Amino acid sequence: MTVTVDAKKCIGCGMCAYAAPEVFRIVGRASSVYAAPDKRTRYRVQDARNGCPVNAITVRDAENV
Repeated sequence: MTVTVDAKKCIGCGMCAYAAPEVFRIVGRASSVYAAPDKRTRYRVQDARNGCPVNAITVRDAENV
């Protein structure tokens, strides 16, 4: 699984860091990917992507890369 955050779109609301704190961190005014997701954080990362108000998070499965 590959996760990216588009810093140009991100408004830094923190929803992703709340949903998956092991993966996302707010740095300055935008979110960044702090660590690669693993099997136990997979669903929380999907929740973060789905909950992002500006659709700044992209998630790609290893099979689709």
